Amino acid sequence: NFDGVDYLVIVCCHGIFHPDASAPDFPAHTPHDERNWHLAPFQKSNPETGKPGEHETFLAHVLAGCDALRNGPLARGDRAVLMLSGGATKQTLTSLSEARSYYHAALAHELMRGSRGEGGVQSLFKRDRLLLEEHATDSLQNLLFSILLFRRKTGRYPKQIRIITHAFKARRFLELHAPAIKWPSHRVQVQGIDPIMSKTDLEETIKGEQEHGFAPWLEDPLGTGEKLGRKRKQRGWDETTASRLVEGLEEPVKALMNGTVSEDLPW
Repeated sequence: NFDGVDYLVIVCCHGIFHPDASAPDFPAHTPHDERNWHLAPFQKSNPETGKPGEHETFLAHVLAGCDALRNGPLARGDRAVLMLSGGATKQTLTSLSEARSYYHAALAHELMRGSRGEGGVQSLFKRDRLLLEEHATDSLQNLLFSILLFRRKTGRYPKQIRIITHAFKARRFLELHAPAIKWPSHRVQVQGIDPIMSKTDLEETIKGEQEHGFAPWLEDPLGTGEKLGRKRKQRGWDETTASRLVEGLEEPVKALMNGTVSEDLPW
């Protein structure tokens, strides 16, 4: 029942928590242990510099999303859906999607704390207040595909969106991605949670985001060009999936999925 649901909280996923959630020993696998995650080299801890693994940040993202639905204004009235967004980006290692693995990480965190009560992560999932968007391979797709899944599930588009991601990516979402799909600026917000960083880490992160995150999207807002398109394919994006994601939706939305931005988008 999605009556009154009009708020979308998106958690952008960036790694894969790989323990088998159906295995009897699953509760023994803590999401705080870096060895239980498939991480990119730059996401791993570095004892020489004191850099912690970024899996802790990923866990913080999903827990912040769960907390948003269970506490505070969104908990009143049951009007929000939490969308974990991320596809199977490491198919040489696992067929598990980032989104499903984040759900498993949140479950493991609750089991570790001895929590099995009503209102937990599993309860949100069973009540369709936690949904898995399992196709996105980049930040624009995180936003767009989550909006489309919200529409297919509820029959409407969200009135408001909160994106939980790294703080250093806020400009990318607010200044590039939302305008690229003509999403109204007053109906989207970012809740940013960054990794632990030293001064040098921060400087390198800001520079890296500008050069390899913001700038490419500035040049190619829909990510259909050679550089960003190649990244999508490397992360497992299958273009034949696109038609399924917009099946039964409005013609301007179908056109958007094919790279044409219309003035008649239904949101």
